[in-house]
This record gives sequence, C-alpha cells and structure tokens, in this order.
Amino acid sequence: MVKTVAEDSIRVYLSKEKKLRFKSTCVLKDRDMSEVVNELIDQWLEQNETLLQQQQDK
Repeated sequence: MVKTVAEDSIRVYLSKEKKLRFKSTCVLKDRDMSEVVNELIDQWLEQNETLLQQQQDK
C-alpha cells in the first residue's frame, strides 16, 4: 500500500526572467520544479528553525 501525503499549494511571484531560468535549469537537470522548491524550503526551514530554537533557549 502506498502512503500519500496531503499536499497544498502556494503562489510565488518571480520575475519572468527568474522563472524562465529556474524552469530551464530544472528541465536540463531533469527535475520537477515543485520537488526542487520543496527541497529548498526544507533546507530553509531546517536552518531557520534551528536558529529560532537557539534564540528561544537563551
């Protein structure tokens, strides 16, 4: 049995140039844009939640 995770969406505004660069790079690397964004958000949360926790521990 395959477990599925409920997903939601967000809207992000980028310049046309940045979107094109991101999309092109994802295509060249055979990556899904959503997967890349999810990975980047995970990294950002890990870094910033750690900092937040350190500040709260003081």
